[in-house]
Amino acid sequence: MGLREIEYAEEYRSGEDDALTSFFLPSFRAARTYDRAVGYFSSSALESFAEPFERFVQFGGTVRLVASVEVHRDDLEAIERQAGREAACEARILEIIDQEFSGKTLSTGVQKLAALLEMGRLEIRIAVPKTGRGIYHEKVGIFDGDETDYVAFAGSTNESRQALEFNYECIDVFPSWRSPSRALNKKKHFEALWESRAPGATTYTFSDAAKRKLIRAVLHEPTGPGGSGKSEEAGLWPHQRAALQEFLSKQRGILEMATGTGKTRTALAVLRHLISHGSIRTAIVTADGSDLLDQWAADLATSLQACTPRFRLLKHYREHHQRDEYLIDSDLSVLLCSRQALQPVLKRMSGPEKRDAFVVHDEVHRFGSASHVAELDGETEEVPWRLGLSATPDREYDQAGNAFIERNVGEVIFRYPLEDAIADGVLCEFDYLPLEWDPSADDKREVQALMARRSARDAAGNPVMSEEEFRREVARVYKVSVEKVPLFVQFVQARPDALERCIVFLAEKSYGLYVSDHIHAITPRFRTYFDADEPAALKEFATGIIDCLLTCHRVSEGIDIRSVRTVVLLSADRARLETIQRIGRCLRTDPTNPGKRALVVDFIRRRSGPAAEPTGDELRRQWLEALSQIKGRVHASQ
Repeated sequence: MGLREIEYAEEYRSGEDDALTSFFLPSFRAARTYDRAVGYFSSSALESFAEPFERFVQFGGTVRLVASVEVHRDDLEAIERQAGREAACEARILEIIDQEFSGKTLSTGVQKLAALLEMGRLEIRIAVPKTGRGIYHEKVGIFDGDETDYVAFAGSTNESRQALEFNYECIDVFPSWRSPSRALNKKKHFEALWESRAPGATTYTFSDAAKRKLIRAVLHEPTGPGGSGKSEEAGLWPHQRAALQEFLSKQRGILEMATGTGKTRTALAVLRHLISHGSIRTAIVTADGSDLLDQWAADLATSLQACTPRFRLLKHYREHHQRDEYLIDSDLSVLLCSRQALQPVLKRMSGPEKRDAFVVHDEVHRFGSASHVAELDGETEEVPWRLGLSATPDREYDQAGNAFIERNVGEVIFRYPLEDAIADGVLCEFDYLPLEWDPSADDKREVQALMARRSARDAAGNPVMSEEEFRREVARVYKVSVEKVPLFVQFVQARPDALERCIVFLAEKSYGLYVSDHIHAITPRFRTYFDADEPAALKEFATGIIDCLLTCHRVSEGIDIRSVRTVVLLSADRARLETIQRIGRCLRTDPTNPGKRALVVDFIRRRSGPAAEPTGDELRRQWLEALSQIKGRVHASQ
């Protein structure tokens, strides 16, 4: 979705319009940059400024902020001298930081802004009137989209819920394609203000000294005598605190926690505890997939800001190549790396380095692959702190891989299953809709051909196709059956709302392209997301630019998009492992939708005749129907 597709009103007025949901949030979903001039530099101003654009900055947006400070009367004489104007302004900023940001509990919005400032995603400049003792108080903003489209606005409001819902405020809106002259004037004015060319105001950069002091005041706030205390448990749910304490007592092992119940948050709390208590000098976090690693990078960057002593974050995956820098000096460093990069790191680390280390394996069941068993067995023997995270740690049909994980990471030391998470209100309740379908004649012929091939191999003395191999081949036939697609289309035509905030899981890319041809006739607001696709698809889905995502495995694990409401299982495994991961995409609670109730749509193959045992589809149906009957207690979302 682009800015031009949003139906903008000419103005938004308190009591008549909901500017937050009708103007700001849609604009943040479509914009690429955001320029804003506000009245005051203070903790409350930054808090209100932070509220609506969290997803915008999380997925690539950049912000330029012009704020103002009011200088003391004693500084007027200095301000009259141009040489003293900037020094007086900076002195006032440093004073505000001491008074407004230090020694108090600040909102997460302000903390995120400080982290963005340090990462270079937020740039602040300060405007001071050229005469008098007042402040620069004009409020103007610009959302810049793709190509030449932009939207300017001006008015009295800050974009906080307090201002938009309780204050009497009004903003005027000027889309560039509808009000080109007014929009251009606002855009030119902001650029002039940013570059200190605006009449009546002088604009200064936010100095390095002020930047460092603000970051330190917000993100490095002491937690009590000696700077330690129990800050690592702040904000954790009871099950997360229990998991934290269990790991600290065992020092190694796996946390088996349902998707969406905060495995990452718990691991970060462990990391902060180990750092603050001097238990480690270095750490390695490893996972599969650039999307999941990017999510870890953002969480680690924020979490490490609050640690004392300060650890640096190094990355080695995709375009990041800091592994050698880590190996040269791993002290007070966290390395975030792909699983493929882990082996050379562990082999080159010295014994003393390993004995001061903490290693985190996210989605630890993937650590048990045959290549890792061959390359990494015993490499972490000297590492005292080893943590595995997974909703499904057991590798079904792979005892060698399971034994390797237990030797090198540990056994499962804490469990928090889906059933408990839904009952506790940590995950949301869901409806389950099984759609029954019949295989085609072509499907049946393909299965018969597999049976004939298996018999022929057996008769010819060739290696026998194992029962497990045969089941996988038969399952693939049914996973890509075209017979399910008309049933799916019929469902979404009757329930088009089901495609809003929806992930459709498929067996393979070619089948996904076939399905996408049918979805396109219903809605254009979808994207496919397979291995060759650009990661922009996930960002567009997460920010609401598109409604529906068609994918195979790429978002089955780890990715946290709380707005997902529907999961469609056009293909599903006999084993529960992948199904647990997939339905977990829609079971996360959503702070912006407290009444969220998820929907899981499943496809159940009808039996062709009597069977001694339930089929895999029938077993999955029984399990998911039982889960959907669980009622949850109301729980504060995080």
